[in-house]
Amino acid sequence: MAASAPSYLQAAEFLDGRAEVNFLAMQNYQAIQAKEGAFRPVDEEQSSGFGRIRANLMLKFHITEFISADIDIAEEPNDFGNNGDRDFSFHNDYSGIEFDLFGLTEYERENANLTLRLGNIGGSPFQFKGFQDGADNQGNALIGNGITDYATAENGAQLRYTQTYDEGVVRSFNVVGHVTTSSFGEAFQEDRGFNYLLQGAVEFTGGFKVGLNFLQANQGDQLRFENGVASLDGLTTTNYRFGDGENYNFSASPSSERDTHVGVMPGLDQTTIQLNLAYQPSPETSLIFMIGKSSDDFTFADTAGNAVAGITYFGIDGVVDPTGTTFDSNSVIKGDTSVEYWTVEAQHYVIPGKFYVAARYAEAENTSDLIAQTDNTVERLQVAAGYWFNDKTLLKIEYVDQDEGINSGGQIGTGFDGITSEISVKF
Repeated sequence: MAASAPSYLQAAEFLDGRAEVNFLAMQNYQAIQAKEGAFRPVDEEQSSGFGRIRANLMLKFHITEFISADIDIAEEPNDFGNNGDRDFSFHNDYSGIEFDLFGLTEYERENANLTLRLGNIGGSPFQFKGFQDGADNQGNALIGNGITDYATAENGAQLRYTQTYDEGVVRSFNVVGHVTTSSFGEAFQEDRGFNYLLQGAVEFTGGFKVGLNFLQANQGDQLRFENGVASLDGLTTTNYRFGDGENYNFSASPSSERDTHVGVMPGLDQTTIQLNLAYQPSPETSLIFMIGKSSDDFTFADTAGNAVAGITYFGIDGVVDPTGTTFDSNSVIKGDTSVEYWTVEAQHYVIPGKFYVAARYAEAENTSDLIAQTDNTVERLQVAAGYWFNDKTLLKIEYVDQDEGINSGGQIGTGFDGITSEISVKF
């Protein structure tokens, strides 16, 4: 809900309106440091500087009146920054084919739509708020995504139904369901399961919205245990286990790392339930509240089979030791892991359509059965301002402060803070 924001521009049209094109670009600058006690000490003494530019070329093709196809071609370090961050290639970031089923079957209904999408499917438990994905950042009032934004895109099929009403207390509702392969590429290995999502939302007169989401991953049958410990080598885990990449970057990790999110769950048999509430009391002001729980049937462990609070921990030779070096766990044991979390976000336009301020506070508690229930919380505060030079160009500046308890599953160590900024264009 970007209250009173400039309207997104219509894409340029070609071939008598059968092809649409949007171009997006974004450059950021940050001065961020990890706090004392970081897992990787080099992150405590970072230089400020510019990040790599993000760029997207979005194309949509109207094959027929009721069939369309789209592709987002991106040079996006957030997702494709591996190989020592030397990969400066454009990639197929998101694409698919959509079918208007009511139109194809000539069963058209007034104010209703039923759409089947095949290809890349976006999956997340949050609704009503902006999300940052490379250069596509203008729908997000702040800069970072949330610490528990379990979001990604995978391959599969999605069915969504939308109904709107011209009058009454309920103005619209929608229901979405999808099934995906737990991979952005292809995954056919033995015992790999599927991921499922069921999502619904209702919008009421007066600016109030409510949504409920259920996500389920079934990847645990791939595990092969030896002395109670199984390796994640060669396994497919759900892509939304840590959330999507965001633009807080650290010198000790690649730009495609997801290490500013909570890293508690291996993402095997992961279940997420989340309630979303949104209220827009005026065209200039919006409020969002989210509360949820995500859990898994398996727990990260060291090589000796001892449960660890998250994927990143201190250790020597793979065994937990607070004075040792840093390891990312590649082993799991049976044991329930869970994160209980909530987020509140607000945005207000001081100058309608021109200048806004925004804030977000998020808290996530590691409630896993095998982890000590002390010092087990991640907290993040974000405060930002945005200025629209015109309806194509947005400048954002944000202060961020994150605290991570030793048993929280935070992946930086004790947290980080600093200032970051972005300027972006979309046309």
